[in-house]
Amino acid sequence: MNMAPGESSADIPVVIFAGGDLVDLQGRLQPKACVRVGGRSLLAHVVQQFRSHGFHQFLVCSGAGHEQVVRESASLAEAAAASHGAAPVIDVRFTGDSAGTACRLRQALETLPSARTVAISYVDIVSDVDLTAVRQTHDTEGVAATLTAVNLPTRFKPLGVNLFSSRVRGLATKPITEDTLVTGGYYFLNRELFAAAIGDWSGHQSFEEQTLPCLAAAANLVYHKHDGYWQPIDSGRDVRMAEKFLSSRSQNPISS
Repeated sequence: MNMAPGESSADIPVVIFAGGDLVDLQGRLQPKACVRVGGRSLLAHVVQQFRSHGFHQFLVCSGAGHEQVVRESASLAEAAAASHGAAPVIDVRFTGDSAGTACRLRQALETLPSARTVAISYVDIVSDVDLTAVRQTHDTEGVAATLTAVNLPTRFKPLGVNLFSSRVRGLATKPITEDTLVTGGYYFLNRELFAAAIGDWSGHQSFEEQTLPCLAAAANLVYHKHDGYWQPIDSGRDVRMAEKFLSSRSQNPISS
């Protein structure tokens, strides 16, 4: 059931959460949006990922370091123009130094009154999520919201053990908890169904901890499972892991 017939990806604005505190992951304090991974900013990675699936409009909800994010978005548009491609439309809005994600989303939606469907992403994720497939799930299910679910990542490989013995049966081949899913930070909202399902959410501070549980309780939240690469960026180690993935993908483009 497609709730927005004829709506193309280019018609759907992408809201990017880029607030929060400044971080020091590369020897200086800066917004996460400006952190470099593989020579490009995290904001550039997110914008390019959506653009590769046909999305063109972006609303960046900034916080601390707003002016740095504005400059970064301007450089992205300039780089696109210099390459003779269609430049993305990137609007950066200051949504508060310490505002929660629900507060930032409310401000974003107020500036997008005509959007029937809205995509949402965080700025600090590097992944190969198939955004077209996530959107197809959202359209087919016909619900207020769809989230992308990923396996719970861990840096350690789980052990296989016997309950009544101290012997180790084996070690997992990869550090992933296969039976535990977490929210992967990519969402699609149907504005009309969202408004009907959520009611008054003016008191919500966190989109993840307050808004999403309300949608789930109203049976208006579904998930799309992503089995590929997914890496949140919270440390220098995360940056190095993401750069290793990007390097391997550039060397093996068929697998990207």
